Amino acid sequence: MSIGEAEASLSQGKAPKQDLRELEKQATADVLARIRIAMIVESAVKGEVNYASAKAELKDIRDKAELPSYLRVEAGYLLVLVERMETLAKASSRARDLARENEELKKALDSSRKELEDLGKENEELRFKLKKLEEIHMESLRRRGAK
Repeated sequence: MSIGEAEASLSQGKAPKQDLRELEKQATADVLARIRIAMIVESAVKGEVNYASAKAELKDIRDKAELPSYLRVEAGYLLVLVERMETLAKASSRARDLARENEELKKALDSSRKELEDLGKENEELRFKLKKLEEIHMESLRRRGAK
């Protein structure tokens, strides 16, 4: 009875009220498979899925010939779902890393643009000073030539 309540709660996206590990102690093979599936769904609902162990358990349930076919099919469906969740989690993680890297590159670009602007201003200032020094030098050469 309590496995049914747990499954009903999980089907609505809520964590079950009782601990599923307590139900494992007196369970038959098919009830044990239902409990294991419910525990995987519970971890997915909580956001604490360990993809490797979930996939291993679901493959084990799917491949057991002594279990009813509906449980094996359900485990197969959940296995596909868990694999897609894992793929999406990896893609999401990669997207976050790329977004972080993009922000760092934007900051580096901004600082490089500012540095380039500062160097441009410094270049103009040095050109002006060089032009003035050339004018002073030419003026001094004219004075020497005039003497």
